[in-house]
Amino acid sequence: MFKNDYFTESELACRCCGKNHFKDETLRRLIRVRGRYGRPMIINSGYRCPAHNARLNATITHTTGQAVDVSVAVDRAHELMKVALEEGFSGIGVKQKGPIKKRFIHLDDLDSIPGERVRPTVWSY
Repeated sequence: MFKNDYFTESELACRCCGKNHFKDETLRRLIRVRGRYGRPMIINSGYRCPAHNARLNATITHTTGQAVDVSVAVDRAHELMKVALEEGFSGIGVKQKGPIKKRFIHLDDLDSIPGERVRPTVWSY
């Protein structure tokens, strides 16, 4: 990974093992989003090793190193989604129900996932 002013290597790394296979191009795209968004972005989840991802029973998006979950809610969530789509993120997952602190937006820049949605796409949790 290259140096950037917004995100630390540890916040993009797997929470269970510390491995970080986050893709440089995805990070560059995320940095552009952060610059345009103009406020801090708290990363809840970045890269996930396959074992950690399996324990969460999640799709493969995070294991590719091309996905993040950003803690954000209400009007700021809408603003973040708009900028992310404009910067080329092709997968937007929306979790905006429940307590404010548990709300997030998933961003990924995958071309496609076999057997999954056609890209670009938006879904809800």
